[in-house]
Amino acid sequence: MTIIESLLINSIFILFPLFSYFLFVTGERQLNKRTCDILFDMALFTSLYIIFKIDMPYVQVEAMFVTIPLLIAYLKDKKITALILSFCIVLEYTYSLGINPYFTIIELLTYPLFIIFLRRKDKSDFAIISTFVIIKSIFNFLELDNLMLDSFEIIEGIFIFPLAFYFMTHIICYLMNASERTMNLHMTMKELEHQKQLRDSLFKITHEIKNPIAVCKGYLDMFDPDNKNHVKRYIPIIKQELERTLTLLTDFMMLTKVNVERKRMDASVLLQDTCEMLYFMLKQNKIEFSCSVIDEEVYIIGDYDRLKQVVVNVIKNAVEAIPEGRKGIIKFNAKATAKGLVISVSDNGVGMGKDILLKMGEPFYTTKKNGTGLGVKFSKEIIDAHEGTIEYKSKINLGTTVVITLPLKKSL
Repeated sequence: MTIIESLLINSIFILFPLFSYFLFVTGERQLNKRTCDILFDMALFTSLYIIFKIDMPYVQVEAMFVTIPLLIAYLKDKKITALILSFCIVLEYTYSLGINPYFTIIELLTYPLFIIFLRRKDKSDFAIISTFVIIKSIFNFLELDNLMLDSFEIIEGIFIFPLAFYFMTHIICYLMNASERTMNLHMTMKELEHQKQLRDSLFKITHEIKNPIAVCKGYLDMFDPDNKNHVKRYIPIIKQELERTLTLLTDFMMLTKVNVERKRMDASVLLQDTCEMLYFMLKQNKIEFSCSVIDEEVYIIGDYDRLKQVVVNVIKNAVEAIPEGRKGIIKFNAKATAKGLVISVSDNGVGMGKDILLKMGEPFYTTKKNGTGLGVKFSKEIIDAHEGTIEYKSKINLGTTVVITLPLKKSL
């Protein structure tokens, strides 16, 4: 087996479980954030396990490629996963490759230190990947004596493998990120389709409620209280139609009931995931989107999926507020203050007057041609359930700013 074949096979071993994860998550509708995280971790562990179990003629290739799942874990800010992967790598290096475990531990401690430093300097993932590969190449060179290789293999380990590893790592991370963007875009489209179906259902429910009310009005217009025949014939019909209306309203209330399952969560992960998910959709709509969110961990007590639903709905409304022909600009900011976590979304859309702002959140009040007004109402109910506030500031033809404030808490 040639070096190129060995590199390609190891790349496939890493990518295949991850691609399988992306395909599975894309096809499923009912997966929550926690389940997706567990499945992603399983994909990383599977990639590492396959590389461990498959015998390759080039030990240097295995020694380098086993660290790629670790790199991906750091890029996705999965600290616990990275710790477990590091422990597995120490065992593999010690018992299979015969490398001093203390030397390996020093190597594995070097990665997070440099990554934390680069994150604080707001460096890109490209810079983090390049730094990771350079560190690995240096330690790999220092490990060559322990691997008992001949002089030609040492030359390969110094020049050929680091260069090939550099390009292959960037290619693997690029393919993984491209797949993740495609998955997020597909899931966003499914969410929008779900909202469209909900809107269509609401129109049908409105139509169903309108029919019995119209019947009641018709009979009341004809009703003469002094006419016993009218009382005998019309009252049962009106009562029957009112009961049908109450049944429809009861079903509607059950449909729109907001259930919030709050737990301690890192809000920065939620905000970063949402920005990444929406970035490419906004780019396709030729909207300039700037996202400034906190890099450090900020914990709140909240429902990840419900809060994400609110943020997506606010940004979607901002997109729809930008008139055709205008260069759209949406700014998304989040910061931790003494008041709590403050999230703001600003657009340069058509804006709203004071009379419209006063009615924001009222059921079925909307300025959209095909809107229902329920999106704002549901968002307000979700934020209220989190003991937070949502505020709308707007000026006609200057745009709108939505400010969401959530309390910072350590426990329920």
